[in-house]
Amino acid sequence: KTQNMKRSVVLLAETAAAEAFTVGKTVPAVNMHFGFPPALVNMQERTAAKKTIIVGMPGAFTPTCHSVHVPSYLENQDALKERGIDEVFVYCVNDGAVMTAWAKDQGTEGSMVTFLGDPKLEFTSAIDLVLDQPAVMDVLGNKRCKRFAMYVEDSVVKVLNVNAAGPDDLEPTLAPGMMKSIDALQK
Repeated sequence: KTQNMKRSVVLLAETAAAEAFTVGKTVPAVNMHFGFPPALVNMQERTAAKKTIIVGMPGAFTPTCHSVHVPSYLENQDALKERGIDEVFVYCVNDGAVMTAWAKDQGTEGSMVTFLGDPKLEFTSAIDLVLDQPAVMDVLGNKRCKRFAMYVEDSVVKVLNVNAAGPDDLEPTLAPGMMKSIDALQK
């Protein structure tokens, strides 16, 4: 009987791990790092009772993330606010010190964009968006986050756009692409 119970627990764990993170799921109650030394930010709590966008990127200061991705959100703040977005979270698999330096470099102070770090890959793993392709790891060094953007209402994912084709297909994860996806929900 004990053996059957252990087997059932293992099967339940394997089933839960196999379930993909997708639209309709609740943002996991996983802590991200803000600042340095880091303050912990529970993502489920931070996305509760508001409309947010969570943007995951492969690396702070990397060319595409730095010159295209983040600026798209900073330049479209008014249009995002018109759609009821309260806050945009940008994060990478980096520590809080790196993310703080990058936020300063990008001029996010006073904006609706908050930079967070996921140094142990905990949030990225919980949402099943780990980027672990050998070619990427050869350049960036360790496992990272796939490029994605998700629209969240009261901690529930309403849109999840994942960049599957590399840096040539950024549109769905940039601010205009997310606004298009959010607008489609209203129709």
